[in-house]
Amino acid sequence: MASELTEKDLQDSGFTNKQLSRLKGVLSRDENANETLSTVVDDLSKRFYGGVICLVFILTPLIFLPIFYAPSLLLYYLPVAVFGVIAVWYLIPISLAWKAHKIMKGR
Repeated sequence: MASELTEKDLQDSGFTNKQLSRLKGVLSRDENANETLSTVVDDLSKRFYGGVICLVFILTPLIFLPIFYAPSLLLYYLPVAVFGVIAVWYLIPISLAWKAHKIMKGR
């Protein structure tokens, strides 16, 4: 990385004050004592593709189930898909990861 990211850089890239406070909250934890804003954003950037791949794996059966099986199976899979999407969205904050990916791609 050429230089350290600042809060101003992140705000210019579309991060909101709420998202910045969330990133600072991650930095304030004891286990993240050696982390900087740049390393947190870099880690989020790396998580973006993992989150997208997980969402594709979760949502693909919703497309192919009605084609190859009885549509009634959607009733069984729909709660699983909803839970999976919520879990991925919570564990890998996709909106933050997308913004981090955009800023890291531009560097």
